[in-house]
Amino acid sequence: MTAAGTVLAACGASATTAPTAAPTAAPTAAPSAAPTAGAVGGDFNLFTWAGYDGTGVPAMEKFYADNNIKLNVKYISNEVLENFLKAPGAELWDATSDNQGDTEYAYASGISSEITVDEVPALAKMYPFFKDSEFWKIRDGVYNSVPWTFGPIGINTRKDKLPDGIPTYEALFDPKLKGRIGTYDDALNMVSTAAVATGNDPHFLTREQLNGPIKDWLMKLQPQIKVASTSIADQANLLISGDVDVELVGLLWNVLSAKAQGNDTLDFVVPKEGTFGFVDGVVITPWAKSRANALAYVNALMEGVTAVAMNESVNQLSPNPAVTNALKADVRNLYPADIEEYINKTLKWNKFWYDPAGKYATVEEWRKVWDEVKASG
Repeated sequence: MTAAGTVLAACGASATTAPTAAPTAAPTAAPSAAPTAGAVGGDFNLFTWAGYDGTGVPAMEKFYADNNIKLNVKYISNEVLENFLKAPGAELWDATSDNQGDTEYAYASGISSEITVDEVPALAKMYPFFKDSEFWKIRDGVYNSVPWTFGPIGINTRKDKLPDGIPTYEALFDPKLKGRIGTYDDALNMVSTAAVATGNDPHFLTREQLNGPIKDWLMKLQPQIKVASTSIADQANLLISGDVDVELVGLLWNVLSAKAQGNDTLDFVVPKEGTFGFVDGVVITPWAKSRANALAYVNALMEGVTAVAMNESVNQLSPNPAVTNALKADVRNLYPADIEEYINKTLKWNKFWYDPAGKYATVEEWRKVWDEVKASG
């Protein structure tokens, strides 16, 4: 298995590469509340996933122009976020993206500031799962980040090579797929994939599960893997080019991205064993120089035409029912009619734990297992 991919071309400022080691333990004290926001306008420095900045989405382009916000963006690859935002140069960033699996750890690590319902009113309008979950809620009316978009993690395939898709996770071990599978180089999602494949819950993984069936499954998969990508966009490109036939950590967004390039061969499948979901949110750093711009950005992602346009642009749903209900039919119909059942019963939700004395395997232990799997090749 080789590593591939680079950070996508970015406009604006750059940042120092983060060290590879994770913190051994999170600080015991939570970060203090953020300072006063200030005035909207001027520079806004955003470190986010490609597609989440809104570049090329007319409603978001208008939002930036109307508010005189100058967007400076760098796209995430597979950095360890907690390390990246503690490294020299981190003070540049006003906001970044975070997955629900990382939110509590990020807050405990001191890289995210508190965000109130007064600052982002749509936080009070979310589906109950998002409004009340420990992933985001610190206390009544206060959150560690703003969850704005969600969807399922599945498997992307080439329909011309695999017309029947991947019906079960066991199908990934077909000898015909040796050297034809790509993955995303990320412990959170690869360990979670193995957890679901082995009948375990990625929200509550014990050390016995992690170092037993989950590691064994990943080790069995390793010879099938051709490349571990450091960017999600690279995964789609590898499928489009025909370098691989399967990509794990598959997204509906990859299908949309391929169609935008004139390629209709990509598919998104969920094996019969099920899958887990992702919720991506916005973290505002405690040191943000443009907190007002960051808040304007998250409010645009949470309500109104901008929120609808952004979720449509990535084939995903909003935690705000008003936004999800306003999505165009070809996006909304990708998902079940009963969204709350989908959230609460169909999807599993992965989580990083960080207490080495705790019951569940820590983030460092997840990363160690994934590093050992990669090294075995």
